[in-house]
Amino acid sequence: MAENPDGMEKTEQATPKRLLEARERGQVAKSTDITTSAILLIGGLSIFFFGTKISTNLMGFTKSLFINLSNIAFTDTNVIDYSYKLVGFVSGIVAPILIAITVIAIAGEVGQVGFKFANKKFTEGLRFKEVFNPFKGIKKVIFSKNSLFELGKGILKIMIIGLIAYSVLENKADKIALLVTQPFVEVANFIFYTSFELVWKMGLTYIVIALIDYFYQKWRFNEDMKMTKQELKDEFRQIEGDPLIKSRVRAIMRSKLRQLMIKNVPSADVILTNPTHYAVAIKYAQGEMSAPKVVAKGVDFLAMKIRDIAIENNVPIVENPPLTRQIYFNVDVDEEIPENLYKAVAQVLAYVYSLKEKYYTIY
Repeated sequence: MAENPDGMEKTEQATPKRLLEARERGQVAKSTDITTSAILLIGGLSIFFFGTKISTNLMGFTKSLFINLSNIAFTDTNVIDYSYKLVGFVSGIVAPILIAITVIAIAGEVGQVGFKFANKKFTEGLRFKEVFNPFKGIKKVIFSKNSLFELGKGILKIMIIGLIAYSVLENKADKIALLVTQPFVEVANFIFYTSFELVWKMGLTYIVIALIDYFYQKWRFNEDMKMTKQELKDEFRQIEGDPLIKSRVRAIMRSKLRQLMIKNVPSADVILTNPTHYAVAIKYAQGEMSAPKVVAKGVDFLAMKIRDIAIENNVPIVENPPLTRQIYFNVDVDEEIPENLYKAVAQVLAYVYSLKEKYYTIY
């Protein structure tokens, strides 16, 4: 079972966040043997398929060169021209092969992991101390378990491929011994068909090796990406936020809300009370609001604060425990009174308005 440097067992599967971060650093499950086998088989066979055209062009070029060799005069003016023609001819032969191999290599890599530019691989992969102390990094690479495993795997691949090549050539040992007596065309044909057989047999064998390695690399990557329970908790805390920080933020928000509510109390039309535990401040501006609105509410200490501010600002206080509790538990601050409470609240407001009217009439 995988372990981390702290000795804790990695028993939990990697989260999508961890896998995404690993991908951005260039850590993915892939096998380089997939790309190598594709280049060996497809690239090698493509050379044979285009071999006739390539050999025809080479023969034509060589024949033309020997025929016109006596007429070629190298001067300062034409040597550059000949050089350009030679480079163009060689490029015309080599370029299609190189392009095909490049396409195969890219397809082999992208086909395994998709396309992703791992920018963090260059920013986080190099450590400052290892840049100035390369022997430390080399020691880590050479003597790691993974390096030793890759070395053993490489030796095993060479042995398997060598056996394939040996079996092919052993079956043709008699023909190889007679090549010295054969015409040049027969020798060329023998080399062509023998090479073709070597390429496709070695290529197919390498594909089998590559598939085995690919599934192994996926398994090993999943094991390396596993997380300890503590790492899982830490990541969850990062995503959801530290409980202490979240508690502090909620406390600040409650404080801001209390300050805002206290500022709204002097403008309220009436304060409904329990009478001691709950207090709700209601305001209604006819023509501006479609229904009365709760501008402040509180329980215990905050309820007492609302009542004190109301007394200081001559805001009427009405004791109605059932209505007060119903509004407190069902209506948030800055929300309108629901329809089922319209009648009860309207009666309270009518009572308050009548008191104000009598007060101003007496005054």
